[in-house]
Amino acid sequence: MGIKFSSEATGTAIPTFTSTSSPELDEALERFRNELFIPLALPKRQRKSVFREKYATQLQNEPITVKISETEEFTLTPKTRHDLPSKKDALEVLKMMVAAKNFSNLFPYLSALRMSNYAINSDRWEYIIRKTSDAGKLSTIIECARQSQRTGLSLGNKNIARRLFFELHRTAAKPNSAGNPAVKALRLAREAASLMDAPEHSVEDIQDDPKHQPFVIGTLLELSAVCAQMNEADIDLVRGYAQKLDAAWSRGNFKDDAATSFETIERLEENLAIYNGMRLAVGLPKAAQDTGSFKTRCNELRDVLISQLQKVKNANVLGDKVAKKLLRPKPEQKAEENA
Repeated sequence: MGIKFSSEATGTAIPTFTSTSSPELDEALERFRNELFIPLALPKRQRKSVFREKYATQLQNEPITVKISETEEFTLTPKTRHDLPSKKDALEVLKMMVAAKNFSNLFPYLSALRMSNYAINSDRWEYIIRKTSDAGKLSTIIECARQSQRTGLSLGNKNIARRLFFELHRTAAKPNSAGNPAVKALRLAREAASLMDAPEHSVEDIQDDPKHQPFVIGTLLELSAVCAQMNEADIDLVRGYAQKLDAAWSRGNFKDDAATSFETIERLEENLAIYNGMRLAVGLPKAAQDTGSFKTRCNELRDVLISQLQKVKNANVLGDKVAKKLLRPKPEQKAEENA
């Protein structure tokens, strides 16, 4: 017995996955597609046939085949909710993607998890952002944010925004990247900042809205200043971000008074790019008129950052290019900054 239906009729897209270099990952993705994503994407009547116990015997005796695309059919089999892959299993698939350094299926996979009501919390999003950054695939995260309604990724979450912009700061300093890493980082940062104007990425209180925080604006300032030094960005872009950072300064937290090492790391991740952005902008003559308070702020923030860096053991932070410069002996550090 064949029943044809279109996934468009239910408003639910059934994901398709491309082959990867990992047979184990391919097998896991196929399992999730067949055992979770397709059954939950079925129209209501077919879903009842699959999950209602009273239909189980009938379905076993009279299998139903449905057409889920022009080229693919799917045979319905009885299931219970306990038969479905677990949320723990779902996270294991993400770990497989990380191990394989293959994120080509990340967007359809995350979209399908959200469709299945398998929520990804902010800690897990931070993990995904960090690992995609390590693989040079942050553009995938921008796409997830662009289609927030499908993936659930909101840049209105401060922890997620902090992670993304710190990784963009790190991207600009990566050696041996294809193309110019700073230009790529600036492009992605500007795309992210533009997305943050959308309602799904906005926060009602400006004090809590990441896009109005110094760490977002400061990272944009840093990346635009780096690119301006290489004649890859207009100086007016630097001046604009300098003005915005000056206006947003009161919303930042630049004190060395964090209660825990974790909070100290968060502040370092926010403020390293701000410090470097101001330092670079001061050195651009055509931007000087918009950096009147930056030199004083740089000096104050440098001392705070050095104190904070001496308290932490986080490899990502201590391995940061700006952090390494700050931890150099003072004569060498000042020579570097004056160069």
